[in-house]
Amino acid sequence: MRKLRALLTAYREAGGAQPIVLLHDEAHGVPLIDALARFGDGLPANVLPLAVNEVTQVGLEAVAAAFAYGAAAVRLLLRAKPRHDVAGLRKTLALAEPILAGLGFGAGRVATIETDDPDALGDALRAIDAGEPAPRPASFLPVGGKRDVLRLALRELQRAAPAPVDVVALPAGAPFGAVEINVEGCTLCLACVSACPTGALARRSRAADAALRRGCLRAMRAVQGDLSGEGDHAARRSSTSAPPPRLRACSKEEEPFHCIRCGKPFGVKSTIERVAAKLEGKHWMFQNSGAAPRRDQDVRGLPGGGDHRAAVRPLRRPPRPKARTTEDYLREREEQERASKTET
Repeated sequence: MRKLRALLTAYREAGGAQPIVLLHDEAHGVPLIDALARFGDGLPANVLPLAVNEVTQVGLEAVAAAFAYGAAAVRLLLRAKPRHDVAGLRKTLALAEPILAGLGFGAGRVATIETDDPDALGDALRAIDAGEPAPRPASFLPVGGKRDVLRLALRELQRAAPAPVDVVALPAGAPFGAVEINVEGCTLCLACVSACPTGALARRSRAADAALRRGCLRAMRAVQGDLSGEGDHAARRSSTSAPPPRLRACSKEEEPFHCIRCGKPFGVKSTIERVAAKLEGKHWMFQNSGAAPRRDQDVRGLPGGGDHRAAVRPLRRPPRPKARTTEDYLREREEQERASKTET
């Protein structure tokens, strides 16, 4: 990406128009371009070749950065019979096409050229209808990890696009979008935070009471949500840092429940009230005194919650019945026989 930046910036400053970036590898692309220069007409003047280690490993961040830097088209040179798996590259190009089209670049801006013939390569490059590049080319430097660079490249591409829009529709299975959540089924248990393998779900809190106000992003399997197939640029555009931060949204937030004795907040209010409503009159802890139905609302009754010597002990059971022995049964039998004789 730094080479792309230097290449396209120098070409633009030299007065070049409609640059076409040709990505190729050393083993296949260099001999093919050399043969075209020796025995043919060579590359067109607006084609800028750039050697990479392996063409099939080119990602969406490089394609987006090329157009953000001012490329009019991008072509990737492959063998007629690729030696490596090109499925990942085809998925990348299939994802780049709707993004470029949605931002006003048009269709057919990025594609592959699969040939081993130098003349066929030259004919394919001369047949490209490059179109106009971005009217406001970017000059950003790639900073951060792979995902950070990808978000930065897409943000800068949206800024430099001919027709920037906030939302671009993406094909099914695109690795972008937002988690759609069934908020009514969320109990703020935060189990999804530890279960999410990508770290996309996290606890969100406010500075006022960071330990108590809890927001929850529920995982798909937990609440039957799914990923929205759209790329939202509006929130990314509001950030001026490089790389932009990951977008977070609070989907569920509730007030904490306060202890009825000491006022200490603990748990979620709706959860505590739901538990109390279900257990009232159905459990021995909620059938004794008037204060018993509110034991679940007393933080001192929780493990580690405070005074364990309080009169209300949620773990204390009723006294066990006295064990009956053989002597007890014999004694009862004698009393029954004696009572029957007396009646007789």
